[in-house]
Amino acid sequence: MRYHIVYEPGFVNYTGSNVGKDKFWLKDIPELLSQPNTNVVTWELNDLPLTLKFIELYKQRMTEVIRKHKLGYRDYNFNYIYDVYQSRNEKTILASRVEMNNIIDFLNSYENSWFTIPEELKLNESDIDDQRIKNLNELHDIFETEMEVLQAKLDEGAIEYEVSDMFWHKLQSINLIVHFNEKTFVQDDEADDRTTYFTSLKFDVPKEEDYLLVSEDYKYFTLARPKGALTLDFGTVGKDLFTCSVTDDIELVHKDMISQQWELNPWVQFDWFPCTEKEWDDQMVLYNDWIEENKVADYLDLSQPKFNPGRHQLGHCISHDFSHPEEFVDTIISETPKINSFFITDDDNQTIL
Repeated sequence: MRYHIVYEPGFVNYTGSNVGKDKFWLKDIPELLSQPNTNVVTWELNDLPLTLKFIELYKQRMTEVIRKHKLGYRDYNFNYIYDVYQSRNEKTILASRVEMNNIIDFLNSYENSWFTIPEELKLNESDIDDQRIKNLNELHDIFETEMEVLQAKLDEGAIEYEVSDMFWHKLQSINLIVHFNEKTFVQDDEADDRTTYFTSLKFDVPKEEDYLLVSEDYKYFTLARPKGALTLDFGTVGKDLFTCSVTDDIELVHKDMISQQWELNPWVQFDWFPCTEKEWDDQMVLYNDWIEENKVADYLDLSQPKFNPGRHQLGHCISHDFSHPEEFVDTIISETPKINSFFITDDDNQTIL
């Protein structure tokens, strides 16, 4: 099985979520693969059990989208959403902090806002070395809390669509900017020159029930991966325990707010950095030291499979051999940064729908 993403020219928001509504799933695969002025990136999917579940769930949900479209369900919306963490350098990092502070100012003064963000949580717009990690952790805490409140208001019909949509985008921006700044101090700057192009791609359709992960689904969780790996998207609001260890966010443990991946969605994420088994083993040493130093086992039952650190790997890129994110940016993103469509085919590029 293969997973394809088609890129086209267009605008990409790097400090917030990009939302598309194109009904590309009504087109034939040959047409999608041969569109003018586009680039196609393709991954070969593995046959691990959770990957097979991922493929089947993608097929179920997309088939239902197509079925209801043909039946004329006008309120059956299809959105695809992608977040991109662009190359990190002093200019982009400080610009992201300016945007964060602007968002704080906007939300604190907006007449329909039900919450305020303390001024002391603003980020330093001039000194790149003033990372304010605790501020980032608290801002992420606010994102989690208020996103739940927003969803409750939507469920109750207590907020207008245009207002809720604005809040969703602002909160998503807070989340993205937090993680963008976190990546700055957890990566080895000398090794990667702060260059990355991490992408999280998901699609939003009405669903009858959640697809819950079970114990065996966590068996192959790891961050060890080849270059050009395709990974199952986290798809969960909040931070898991491993991410908390990287950002030293022990407060979430104390508050019982750890968010392990609990749900399967047919969503993906990818960057262009490999992680060797040795690098992963070294990271696990740091992780286990953090667990022990902070006595995390006093708060959580770490024997549960859901606490296996890492992510599930879905496959590897077969269309290109990018050795570094710069090559991906130069080859694909420089001329075609916008995601046009995405789909799964068999090995002969025939649709599975």
